[in-house]
Amino acid sequence: MAMARDAYAYGYLPMIAGVILFSIGNEQVLHKITDPAGGISEKIEGPAVPMLFGGLICYFAVNLLFQLRTLHTVSWTRVGVIVALTVALPIGKHLPALGVLTLAAVICVGLVAVEVLVMSGSRHALRAAVFHERATHEAHEAAWRARWHNVQESDEPTTP
Repeated sequence: MAMARDAYAYGYLPMIAGVILFSIGNEQVLHKITDPAGGISEKIEGPAVPMLFGGLICYFAVNLLFQLRTLHTVSWTRVGVIVALTVALPIGKHLPALGVLTLAAVICVGLVAVEVLVMSGSRHALRAAVFHERATHEAHEAAWRARWHNVQESDEPTTP
């Protein structure tokens, strides 16, 4: 019960805060990119870049805490992306608007690519375990239906 409270109540709200921070920063960056007067090559002033990267850092950090609380493991790929986003934040302040979005996207897509490669064995093992569980359950259900069907046939009176 405490795990559910911690993970889904206390951990959920900071994760939403990270998404909101990212969204606000992203909106400001996209507004700068689509501005006909400025455009893609202008640097972004104000809190847009820290909000964009800070929102991603907050989301991934809370996601890592969620994993630690529920599975009692830490994913080094998530730690790596938090470090990469933290290092990229000061770099992003000096980039033009499109460069900021590109940098954030490259880091996040890189995380997905690394996790696809690194965790492929775990995914295959999980799929095999789920398949085995389903097959066992279906065999048990088929045996139960066969016994039930045989009992029903033996209870019916035979007509001459």
